Amino acid sequence: MSANLPQSHRDPKRYERIKLAFGLANLLIYVLIPAVVLLSGFSASMRDWISDWTGGYVILGAVVYIVIGSAILELITLPLGYVSGHVIEQRYGLNRRSVSGWAIDWLKGLGLQTVLLAVFVGCIYALLAVDPDLWWIWAWLVFSLISIFMAAIAPVVLMPIFFKFEPLPDGELKDRLFRLSETLGTFVQGAYIWKLGDRTEKANAALAGWGKTRRIIISDTLIESHNPDEIEVIIAHEMGHHVNGDIWRGIVIQIAIIFVSMWGIDLALAAWSGSFGLNGSLDDFANLPLLALISTAVGLVALPLANAYSRHRETAADDFAIEVTGMRSEFISAMEKLAKRNLSNAEPHPLIETILHSHPSVSRRIARARGSD
Repeated sequence: MSANLPQSHRDPKRYERIKLAFGLANLLIYVLIPAVVLLSGFSASMRDWISDWTGGYVILGAVVYIVIGSAILELITLPLGYVSGHVIEQRYGLNRRSVSGWAIDWLKGLGLQTVLLAVFVGCIYALLAVDPDLWWIWAWLVFSLISIFMAAIAPVVLMPIFFKFEPLPDGELKDRLFRLSETLGTFVQGAYIWKLGDRTEKANAALAGWGKTRRIIISDTLIESHNPDEIEVIIAHEMGHHVNGDIWRGIVIQIAIIFVSMWGIDLALAAWSGSFGLNGSLDDFANLPLLALISTAVGLVALPLANAYSRHRETAADDFAIEVTGMRSEFISAMEKLAKRNLSNAEPHPLIETILHSHPSVSRRIARARGSD
């Protein structure tokens, strides 16, 4: 599909700008709506209505509040999500989904998000009720364990909700990847084809999970566009993250962000629990918009720092892949093909790269590979 589009319709810089604009608009809504709901006193009114309906049970009331609130917020942002995730992808030749296919994926995402939010919010308000002084420490520990567990089950429980997987057939590619795994001492449970092709033109690969759930996943679109040498060096990059301990480093960073978020929320509750129509109790679930705003603020502050560290580790994984495979030219061609297929801006604005990109730009990755000759 994409090959038949005029070149003007395949401009990665323009594609990036459009996607960024929609992303910023979405973020603005996620900040403004909770702020308005909190400052206007509507959150307190919503709390009163839900409390009457739930008989005053705080944990149940908090769960009902977050389910209703998140559903309304998702409906408000639905037009942006549809245009960005379907219409723009269609316009740039990247979409292979029907409207109904996009809608089904959106509903699945909404369902999963609702379940996770209900669990998180239920835990927070249960801990607030049990230990108002140290609730945030307990929440940090619980959510840290949940994040580790989620990373482990992602390829076997979460990803199959949205994507189909099938075992990589026996043959040269599978043999090469398992030899690479054995050489590097990186256990993998198996190798699977990630069926992205029924949704998008984009290509991807990963070494997902950890421990006994760790598996190689390669999109069918990557197999379409890359030869076995290029796929091997891409997987060597992914294995480099595991060999270099990047997975656990990433978990430590995530745990640190959770700590700061919980601490910030505790400070905010202590400072403002009697404002905006809140009743002064820490477990007043009318403060949920305040929790959302603090979490968003921490995430925004942490984003450029986390991405800077991520880019550093991605560079190390690139170097590792080239060193262990000796496939420098294959690495370069793999990056060039990925950038073209995924419509990646090879030379993004430095500010955008610094704040938003978890990987170095393609031009930087290729220049480094060529410079290491």
